[in-house]
Amino acid sequence: MRSAKLPPTRQSLTLVLLILVACLSLIVTGCATSASSPTGTPTTQKPLISTDAHGTPITIPAKAPQRIVSLTPGDSEMLAAVGASARVVGVDAFTNYPADMAAKPKVSSSDGSPNVEQIIALNPDLVLSWGQFTTQADTALLQAHVNVISLPVADLQGTLAEIRLVGQLTHTTATADALVKSLQQRIDAVKQKVASAPPVSVYMEVGFTPPPPYAVGGGSFENDVLTDAGGRNIFAAQMDNGGFPSVSVESIIAANPQVIILTEEPAYGGDPRQVYARPGWAGIAAIKSHSVYNINPDIVSRPGPRLVDALEQIAKMLHSDLFS
Repeated sequence: MRSAKLPPTRQSLTLVLLILVACLSLIVTGCATSASSPTGTPTTQKPLISTDAHGTPITIPAKAPQRIVSLTPGDSEMLAAVGASARVVGVDAFTNYPADMAAKPKVSSSDGSPNVEQIIALNPDLVLSWGQFTTQADTALLQAHVNVISLPVADLQGTLAEIRLVGQLTHTTATADALVKSLQQRIDAVKQKVASAPPVSVYMEVGFTPPPPYAVGGGSFENDVLTDAGGRNIFAAQMDNGGFPSVSVESIIAANPQVIILTEEPAYGGDPRQVYARPGWAGIAAIKSHSVYNINPDIVSRPGPRLVDALEQIAKMLHSDLFS
């Protein structure tokens, strides 16, 4: 501009000096540490969850991670949901959703054991894990100075907080917060519909063959989903085995659940037709009313956005009259 070429007046020089002093002052006092990333995420955010599953303090990285590895399907789904898929360079063998995440290079064996050497070779700047399943690998990666954050086991509300945390860690806060707001609205809508309905007794089966049967018990997020859907878990008082207790056939029959929900693939025992044919089960209320259902095990057993899909589906199984 022409005015920029004119000799500066004394007033303009003073103004320039004041601006320079102000900028220097802000830098000295730490202005740069509160700047925003290109996605609008402040680099000095306080993490929503202070420590991870191993008790390690969580720090939000100053720069958005560009090479992310996911060690569980739940982590993968959360990363995809907050819009960080393009920066994921490796996932575990069980990640099968969404399609773009399922196509990523696999960094664990078919039994889920992470390949530490392969992960290190990918030079990740963030590894997300789930402590109770990846402790050994987490320890080895931390010893190799890899940034590992192990998300703790959480209930439904805790899962929403973890989605927001993943947004913080990947500098996609706006997307994560908007997603969680939408998920919370859906949760609230279900809870409002079932609030005045009597709770329905439920047996949620994790595995039946070979015996003994395993059920969803207390302390699991599946139990939390059942409760929010208007159900009463017949094994809510049993919290052993990480919230998935072994139970007896006799105890299932004695509890007489009104609804039975199978969380296995149909080919592996999750076929309702097989339940109707089980010896001694004919007198159970759920069998009499033909109220045995199968639900996709992935959506109900993984912490992530699809837990809300499971909540809606289960609520319809228990209270079909309210969702017609």
